[in-house]
Amino acid sequence: MIANYHTHTHWCNHAQGTAEDYIRQALEKGLREIAITDHVPHRQNFDASRMLWEDFPSFDAELNEAIRRWGDKIRIIKGFECEYYPFSMENYEMFRREYGYTFFILGQHTSCDRSVDYFRSKGRPELKLYADEVIEGLETGVFSMLAHPDVALCGYGPTDDFALEQMDRIFAACARLSIPVEINANGLRTGRPYPDPQVWELSRRYPLTRVINSDCHRVSYLCDEEGVAAAERFAKELSLEVAPMLDLG
Repeated sequence: MIANYHTHTHWCNHAQGTAEDYIRQALEKGLREIAITDHVPHRQNFDASRMLWEDFPSFDAELNEAIRRWGDKIRIIKGFECEYYPFSMENYEMFRREYGYTFFILGQHTSCDRSVDYFRSKGRPELKLYADEVIEGLETGVFSMLAHPDVALCGYGPTDDFALEQMDRIFAACARLSIPVEINANGLRTGRPYPDPQVWELSRRYPLTRVINSDCHRVSYLCDEEGVAAAERFAKELSLEVAPMLDLG
């Protein structure tokens, strides 16, 4: 790994470490660029386990100071992991325009109306809704990458033909829109049902840009054996072409 585009700090309230801690670890491990991508704050403060709206100024100041100190040694990208919530898109644009957050990851953990938690038990209607919303979100042009496209397999059961049809729709949209897709090391690290071998075998139908991301919530996970190295082995076993870095201009 020479780049990581999915990194969480203590400001998301379910991770550990500061931006500087991750940047120093990235330098130690020989990374060439790192994106700091905590969960985006919302004015409504839906979830206390995510960054609070009122904490954003302190988070932003801490990140800017880390960039000032280390930006001449490694490329540091300001970003967020976000759900596609139509009512929040204006705020995402505000973070881009006023604060320089340019890398928005689509990580659709809940439905647009927040009634469905995609980590929990679900059937075919919820899985189709996930695919519908992901595709609609990607089509806005706001998002730079799709995180863990197969996250909705959590709580679904065996990966059947219907599940593969929904994943195929997502990969087709990513190919059409030139959106990179993430092989998520945290799923392997935590024993979740993603990345799923059948899903990623399916991805080979499309000319996709695939990237391995740590999705680290602890500094020691940035380039770890249980997550990142396991994801590298996963990709190799499936003969998946993986980009070492994204072309972000």
